[in-house]
Amino acid sequence: MAEFEKVKKIINAHDSKPKLCPYCFRRLKPKLIKYNSTVNYYCSVCEQFIDLEWDYLHAIAILLKKYSVLKDDISGIDLRKSLEP
Repeated sequence: MAEFEKVKKIINAHDSKPKLCPYCFRRLKPKLIKYNSTVNYYCSVCEQFIDLEWDYLHAIAILLKKYSVLKDDISGIDLRKSLEP
């Protein structure tokens, strides 16, 4: 159940003002990209730009990977992937 508490924390990080990083929960720094005049958020701890739509979903997917559906018995399609390298 600790994973679900972390998911709740990620959702709260997305809804917070100022925005928090979905991986380390530190404050994101807004950076202006001059060539197209957009603001991107940067995490100085993770040293990466954070996409406000994709990265929060990615952080949740990492936590809940073991709860995903592995096999679809109805259609006969095996959706299993090897998690081992």
